[in-house]
Amino acid sequence: MNISFNARIVKHFFQSVQKALAVCSGLNERHWERPLFRSARMIMCMVMIFEAVTGCSRRSERLGSHMIVLHVADWGGASADPRFNRIQNEIEAKWRSLHPNIKIVREHIPGSSEYVSKLLTEFVAGTEPDVMQLDDASAAAFIDNNTLRDLMPYVRADYLNLSVYFPNVLNIARRGNRLYALPADFTPMMMYYNKKYFREAGLPYPKNGWTWQDFFTDAQKLTVWPPGAAHPSRYGFFAENWMPAWIVWIWQNGGDVLSPDGRRAGGYLDSEATVQAVQFFANLVNDHLAPSLSVAQAQGADPFSSGLVAMTISGHWDIVPIRASETISMKDVGVVGLPQNKRRVTVIYESGYAITIGCKHPRVAWEYVKFMSGSFVQRHNAQLGIGISANREVAEERRASNPLEPEFLKNVKYGVAPWGTKVENYDIIEDIGTEMMDEVLVGHVPPAQALRSAAKRADAELAANE
Repeated sequence: MNISFNARIVKHFFQSVQKALAVCSGLNERHWERPLFRSARMIMCMVMIFEAVTGCSRRSERLGSHMIVLHVADWGGASADPRFNRIQNEIEAKWRSLHPNIKIVREHIPGSSEYVSKLLTEFVAGTEPDVMQLDDASAAAFIDNNTLRDLMPYVRADYLNLSVYFPNVLNIARRGNRLYALPADFTPMMMYYNKKYFREAGLPYPKNGWTWQDFFTDAQKLTVWPPGAAHPSRYGFFAENWMPAWIVWIWQNGGDVLSPDGRRAGGYLDSEATVQAVQFFANLVNDHLAPSLSVAQAQGADPFSSGLVAMTISGHWDIVPIRASETISMKDVGVVGLPQNKRRVTVIYESGYAITIGCKHPRVAWEYVKFMSGSFVQRHNAQLGIGISANREVAEERRASNPLEPEFLKNVKYGVAPWGTKVENYDIIEDIGTEMMDEVLVGHVPPAQALRSAAKRADAELAANE
């Protein structure tokens, strides 16, 4: 067997495992540099090598003389939703009718961090799937480590028209002239708002192009203080400490968390533009226009669907629970592009399908990738409402599917890919960012001080990963 290990994959894998085990055991990741844990790392590595040498690769598995088995990894799982199950059954039946000699074996890995760690384990052991669902937030870990096949030779051979996809969505998996995945669905992050609350406050609904000042004023007027209460009964906004959502405030103010090449945080994460954006975000909580983290956690239910807040930032996926909600009606929900300051921008989250470098049947796998990103599957999956189809024609067909869809489509062109598409281990930077925001929101540390410290930590991590 030809065994090829990429040292960066092994390193990335151990970082993921260390992080997971540290959380479970209460250990700081620095403990892993101590002699005892270095020995544990050595044992783990030997186990991986042994599995790779002695294990039977599943990539060339066949059933009978003509049946080919493709192993496909995704982050789905069993569902109790009969609509979801019906749609998936129809998709699988269509595939079987088109390719009766190709059996699809799925490996469902729920949870984004678990998904990355599990796949990295499989790449190290040489048991990776033939096709994998590629999430843009962790794409760099796979694209930049030579684990995926360039799809452009197949695109050219089949004369596949790539213009059917939204260009900024398709380009997420590009590296120069190479393309490592075909997109499936995506969402720009948007501002959801409660129309009923806006009407009660005598406010017009927000429109695309509104400003930070417009947003702040609306949040003030939408916040309701009962007489003598310790805190509002309703807040204008939900300021969630989730960096994938609050990074857009930094971008809107002309700042960023990393340098353009993704190799440095100093001068960016601690820049004046970033400090101003974090201060603006913190003011929402400090001025009681957004619930504190403790108040939001005590609520238990989703703050927007439960009526605790009038506005929140989220993706297309929130349409699904809102439709099922007993506390808010779909007719009372609106969406609009995010408020802008120096720049109009939002972040796009996308998933697609990629072929692994070790796949023994790449042409067969290519047929499956085309199928999953093709119009039949896209039309079926779009019915679920989780995301927008990356196929522009299908997305346009869905424009009238719900009253929020036109606003989502208007804002696609302002979408920018997250840093995880370009920077390996970006999840570590997000952890640092989350801790920084906790210091600001809970510990009341001045943003400039918290960001300076965070930038130094981020630079140390980036340097260690080079």
